Amino acid sequence: MESILTAIGASLANLGAVIVLPIVITLLGLILGMKFTQAIRSGLTLAIAFVGINLTVGLLGSKMSEIGTAFSQNTGTGLDVVDIGWPAASALAFGTPVGNAIIPIGIVINIVMIFLGLTKTLDVDIWNFWHQAFIGAVVTFVTGSFALGLFAAAVTLIMALWLADWSQPIIEKYFKMPGISFPHLQSAGYMFLAAPFAVLLNKIPFLRKLKLDPDSIRKRIGILGEPIFLGLFIGVILAALAREDATSVITTGINVAAVMLLIPRMVGILMEGLTPVADAARKFMQKYAKGREIYIGLDSAVLIGSPAVIASGLLMIPAEIGLALLLSSVGNRTLPFIDLADGVFVTAMLAPLVAGDVLLTVILGSIVMGIGLMGATWLAPAVTDMVAKAGSIDIPAGYSNYTVMSDAAIPHSYIMYFIFKSPVMIAIVLSLVFMVFHYFISKKWTLGTKVLADAKETEAK
Repeated sequence: MESILTAIGASLANLGAVIVLPIVITLLGLILGMKFTQAIRSGLTLAIAFVGINLTVGLLGSKMSEIGTAFSQNTGTGLDVVDIGWPAASALAFGTPVGNAIIPIGIVINIVMIFLGLTKTLDVDIWNFWHQAFIGAVVTFVTGSFALGLFAAAVTLIMALWLADWSQPIIEKYFKMPGISFPHLQSAGYMFLAAPFAVLLNKIPFLRKLKLDPDSIRKRIGILGEPIFLGLFIGVILAALAREDATSVITTGINVAAVMLLIPRMVGILMEGLTPVADAARKFMQKYAKGREIYIGLDSAVLIGSPAVIASGLLMIPAEIGLALLLSSVGNRTLPFIDLADGVFVTAMLAPLVAGDVLLTVILGSIVMGIGLMGATWLAPAVTDMVAKAGSIDIPAGYSNYTVMSDAAIPHSYIMYFIFKSPVMIAIVLSLVFMVFHYFISKKWTLGTKVLADAKETEAK
């Protein structure tokens, strides 16, 4: 059985998201009653949009990685655990036994949960199951057990679905994406940790009344507040602070301005392909499931077209370097490196918690990443072991201790790491309690209503 799951999972992982996603969407459309031509058009349109998003994010990421590297070198950190980045980490995760099994098991779990009414989210972003595979690999390292690693991965997959259900109302309201949710554990995990802090920030009148969201900024300073000019300004400032030459400063500014303009266009194309599928899903559920809601679960990359997300994500680069230095005195050993370009995935689901206020989003990002840097340090032995076992993988040279900020910094990663350092039965019970807690908050603490109500109440004072 394990060999069958391994073969299926490895095949799907090797195909990659751009190939798997249109196939999944086309099949889903056919199951939901769409005509073949409509279903395949939706699948292909979605794939094209993701190609555009990936190219645009790649443009941003390559330049931001250079700037992040320059920041790290210029500050002379002396930190001895280097961040290898999510591309290497995803390859490591999918290369483990847990990674090979998680996709088919995850699909089955998701379908069963929908059938039982335990989630509204149908996660079509199966490539990003690597986040759960990463946690499973960490637990396998701690316990030496493949079965416990797979159990931990399955538990975190269930929690990601409930986080997607929980955040869907506020995501739909802010990003205007009806019927879409985001079980992407990286961004959803940061949101899970940030939500209580967002409630506190939204109660501080001084911070709320600054109104540093993109719309308010644009109203105050006119054309200079438009997304492309905001991108140009932030890109130039970051490159200048990283001591880039004049040509690189200007190029960075133009690249960031391009991203500000292009990603929202790509998201528009994506929604063009996804809307017919979401409509078909609603009709299907009304007909066969007594009108129950169903959400289509996607990668949080869809959310980074928001100017607030991009602006705050870029500002996370110097913030994370500063946090790493500041926290070195209390035990941080992690040098932010490759995943410095990943700031937009940190802020993607934080911005709605504070109505898109860039300053408050950066504050939330700094809180979760401050804790996350410590988590990345704690998980370094497990990641270092994974690198050693993998043999050949593209990682930064000159280091012998490795971590990955994009995943080791997620609260679910370091919480599960500490849980499974306990005796086996205690670890299983604690992980199930952690899972049930997610179910409770998804049903009893309505995220959008609570957070936005606090924000509106503060603004009215």
